[in-house]
Amino acid sequence: MLHYTIVKRMISVGDTPGEKYLAVMSRNGIMSQEQLIERIAAASSLAENDVLSAIRALQMEIVNATMNGITIRLDQMGSFTPYLKANAMNSIDEVDASTIRRVKVNFNPNARFKSKLKSTGYQYRDPAPKGLQ
Repeated sequence: MLHYTIVKRMISVGDTPGEKYLAVMSRNGIMSQEQLIERIAAASSLAENDVLSAIRALQMEIVNATMNGITIRLDQMGSFTPYLKANAMNSIDEVDASTIRRVKVNFNPNARFKSKLKSTGYQYRDPAPKGLQ
């Protein structure tokens, strides 16, 4: 179940700019790696140390692959794809490694994951969160 709350925002673009109200996610906290390990161990026949080793190996392989320009596709979740943010130049001769600002990684959920997200329910939560969302 996803929780949401309602916030007021000033919208300055579009056909009807002005003060508007919209639903925003009301997060339920952060699951630590330790909590994740405990849950996986409880739901499987693996010991917590085995789960920890597998998660560490998965993390290292995702980092190594993305650092080498390789997309990682996890069948039950989606893909981690590295891409570059770079400055646009006027000619091909001006483009070199110094024009690259940073490397980023996109996570794109696959159809199965998107379908699960679409089928989840929503529930209003009050009060509205304080600060930026």
